Amino acid sequence: MRPPELDVTFRLYELDCQATEDAGSDGDEPYLWVLGFKVDAETLDPGLPPTVRVQVFRGVPASPWIAGAGSVHTGEKRAIPAALGTRSFRLKPALIPLAGWFPGLAGVICLLWDQDGMTVASSEAGHKAFDAKLGGALAGELNTMLAGGYDDALSRDADGNVAPGRPDSPDLTWRLARLRDAGGRRSVVRALTAAVKDQLSGSIKDAVTDVASWTELIDIDDLLGVEAEVYLGDELGGVRDFQLRFTDDESDYTVRGQAGGRRVHAARILSSVTNVERRLEQVHLLWLKVCWFAAREYLARAFRLRTTTRFVLDITTGEQPVAVRWFLGDTVLAPGQGSVMVNFEPLAPYVPPPQDALAGAVRGRPGRHHVHGAGHGAGAALRQRHTASTSVRSVRCFAFAGDPDIFPPPATPLPQLLDMGYLQQATMSVTGVQLSMEHRYYEDVAACKKVIHEVDRKHIAVDFGRLHIEPGDPAPDREQVLARVNADVRVLVAAGLEIVAETAVTRLGGHR
Repeated sequence: MRPPELDVTFRLYELDCQATEDAGSDGDEPYLWVLGFKVDAETLDPGLPPTVRVQVFRGVPASPWIAGAGSVHTGEKRAIPAALGTRSFRLKPALIPLAGWFPGLAGVICLLWDQDGMTVASSEAGHKAFDAKLGGALAGELNTMLAGGYDDALSRDADGNVAPGRPDSPDLTWRLARLRDAGGRRSVVRALTAAVKDQLSGSIKDAVTDVASWTELIDIDDLLGVEAEVYLGDELGGVRDFQLRFTDDESDYTVRGQAGGRRVHAARILSSVTNVERRLEQVHLLWLKVCWFAAREYLARAFRLRTTTRFVLDITTGEQPVAVRWFLGDTVLAPGQGSVMVNFEPLAPYVPPPQDALAGAVRGRPGRHHVHGAGHGAGAALRQRHTASTSVRSVRCFAFAGDPDIFPPPATPLPQLLDMGYLQQATMSVTGVQLSMEHRYYEDVAACKKVIHEVDRKHIAVDFGRLHIEPGDPAPDREQVLARVNADVRVLVAAGLEIVAETAVTRLGGHR
């Protein structure tokens, strides 16, 4: 199934100093360069092999310090301001031929510096150069990875050991699968980060040199490390905690952060019964004993139901879809009015006594299920009329502006249709017949229930022997009567004074 489109947020919230870079001094003056980046449907060309571009998200200009000059010492922690440490952007899945859905790649890259002799303006010049060059440099390395240039790094785990299962001739499918493996992804992210750092260090140095004075260049700021955190889009349904560790030049810093995503398009199927037609189909006389009351005749009644249900797709967040497609079970529904064949279930397994006396005439068989208005445009609704009973599955497959075409010709196999689009579904029980007893029966059951309640409340020991209350005389049908009374009381407790048993039926008493 198609991965969701997400609003993704990376948040760096704390800097933890285990050891300063300027040992024995008044402390460090650390500051961060933070960039978010993504690869998704907006930056990926789904060829074979696919080629990627990288979109970068800078945010506000870098803060000169985390907490002010000379204020960070070993053992101290400092909060990272939200404007500096937070990056948010949208991630959209891409369909890659022969490889399926790519959920998108989202990440954050962080450079930690210790301020020495450089001014804020000089540092910002280097930061701008880094911003301008990162996307192209990272895209080049990612395309190299997809073409096989980083297979050795992908085949290793987070500790650098070769993971089992590498094929003799790795292909695109294997490389994408290794990105899903946490160890393989961590290994290749380290290799990619090192390569990008080497590529961009010269550009950053040149940009700083162009604006810095000679006194600044005597004591330039120290780079304490470059670290990145990367996730696939379908891994960001909840909040993920992560840490970035910086240990260059005798320093030891940890940056703590969180990453998470929220669905851009959240939807649900709403259903409402718009019409019910109820027609008396059959009446049957039953001679019954209720509790220990005298036996009497009761009417068992069967009503034919004709129900119309309307289904709509409610988009709780995001814009309205531009394309939809309805399914009933595994059947693709065409626009307009029509009917589809479904299997209707027999009545007997679902009916308790005494209504079960009517159930024998009801048989399961194939039948027609009527539908109307299965539109393919935004706001389309599905209306279904049920003249019999079954359990069916109503499904809606939908797409939004800018998505690939998820509605190819009807010959496309159903699983492929569902996999190409967003999907919502609802299971419903369609009822075509209602079986019930006349009101006198329910009054007698209620009276029985009242007596039993009084017996229980007063803690009277009930003995169904000959010298005590006997639920029915003669005795041979005592167990059958007790079973029916117990079933009726249980139903009465759940449903009140009128018991209605609803289940599947298509034929009763020879009448349609």
